[in-house]
This record gives sequence, structure tokens and C-alpha cells, in this order.
Amino acid sequence: MTTNKRPIRNLRDTADCQATLLDDQAWPSGQRLNVIAGHRGFAKHWMAATSACFVLVLSSVGFAQTVVTANASIPFDFWAQGQKFPAGEYVFDSGFPGSTSIRRKGSQSTVAISIIPYASPVKKENAEVVFNSRDGKYYLAEFWGVLDKRVVTAEFEHRGETNEQQRRVRLIYP
Repeated sequence: MTTNKRPIRNLRDTADCQATLLDDQAWPSGQRLNVIAGHRGFAKHWMAATSACFVLVLSSVGFAQTVVTANASIPFDFWAQGQKFPAGEYVFDSGFPGSTSIRRKGSQSTVAISIIPYASPVKKENAEVVFNSRDGKYYLAEFWGVLDKRVVTAEFEHRGETNEQQRRVRLIYP
């Protein structure tokens, strides 16, 4: 098969690529080596980029967050992330960076609560979940735990505040 198409001069010259690659006679001496060498150059850059990503992934393993699980028996309805949670037994865990997940004991459904760490951790015996009262509703506001004190992102402006309507529930670590 012969064509009148010109040979590929660089890898961006793709309009004639198919016909030229199918026609061995259309390649001037040495041109095939230049195109193949271009592919090798691409492969070198691709391998370097892949290696760099691999190194970053491995280095981030050292910064992995410790997963801590705690339980709380909450005797009142409360709100978090725009959802109403009925009174009951809850499990909180810190498995995702930037959030704490909450689920009702016995349920598989979890809700991730966006948090911001803002203070040093407390001892296990002082660990609590803090709820702020507004408009007759209790809103999940803070976690005082063994990793750090965390404020729910939506409640950030109220972090560290105490008032008479605020309620605290003890966190229990297994």
C-alpha cells in the first residue's frame, strides 16, 4: 500500500498519521527511529511522573490519621449537618480527615460531620460532645476528645462558648 501522504515530522502531526504508519515506503531513512525515539521520550516523562506520584502516596502514609471511635448516649433529639437525629445511642469516629462520622448504634447509615480541630486533646474521662441550644433545638457543636477539640464547621463562630442552655454528653471510648 502506497500513499502520497508526507511522513510524520513530529507527534502533533496527526492528520496524516494513519496512512503514514500503514505505509512502510513512506518513511524516509531514519524517520521511523525519530518517531519511536519520541515515544520513548514520552515514556520517560510518563514514568517519572508516575514515580513521583507513587512517592507522594507512600510519603502520605506516614501522615495517616488515627481512627478513634467513641460512643455516646444522647437523651434528646439534636441537629447536625441539617439533619435531625433522634435521642439514642450513637457512635462517633474520626476515620475521615476533616470530618467525624456519626451513626446510630445498630445502623449502617453514617453521616459525615465537617469539623475543624481547634484545641489540644482532653483526657478520656473528660471527653464530651457539646450541643448548643438555639430556637428550641440542640445543635451538635463540638467534640472534646482524645485526639483534639473539634468544632463542627457550621458552629465555628461559637467555638469554646458556654451558656446555660448548652448541653454536654460524655463520650465513652471502648
